[in-house]
Amino acid sequence: MAVPLAMMVIAMYYQRLCVHKIPSSAVIVSCFLPLGPSGFGGYTIMELGKVALNLFPRTGTLSAANFAGQIAYCIGFLVALIMWGFGLVWLSLALFSIHNARSFPFNMGWWAFTFPLGVFSVSTLQLGQEMPSRFFDVLGTIFSVSVILLWIVVAAGTAKGVWSGKIFYAPCLAQLPEKHKYPKENGVHETNV
Repeated sequence: MAVPLAMMVIAMYYQRLCVHKIPSSAVIVSCFLPLGPSGFGGYTIMELGKVALNLFPRTGTLSAANFAGQIAYCIGFLVALIMWGFGLVWLSLALFSIHNARSFPFNMGWWAFTFPLGVFSVSTLQLGQEMPSRFFDVLGTIFSVSVILLWIVVAAGTAKGVWSGKIFYAPCLAQLPEKHKYPKENGVHETNV
């Protein structure tokens, strides 16, 4: 149910990227976020097709000939494959954006790497099981190992940042005006300008 809404949000995000610049280096990892709905949406649609394949014939849903389950399974697989290709385009755009950013500081936003890449890996592995395809199996394994290594790097960076106290900086709040102290008048000590 969330896939159509996610696709609308991704369209707005793409429009924002076309009209404005690529996000700043502090929040560049947000370019990976569209992988999440593409990967997990494709995986879920594939799983719904598998459930329909087994459930529809047993319950006599939609057809006396029981072709509805096979049709739902095939449509689920094809939609998942299209969504995987869409995710691959976003992965390419995100990697290109990261490459152009050259250096970007570690912050809590780096956790935005892990979930989208993780669910894209799951979708890739599921496609490899359904086809069966050695290409998707190998690529899914590469993605999965990359996610594990990335998770270790991000967890270590988070622990280091918590220890030093630097992780609590929010790049999205850097643009806000600073608080100025004014003399106490009418019980007001501080105000935002």
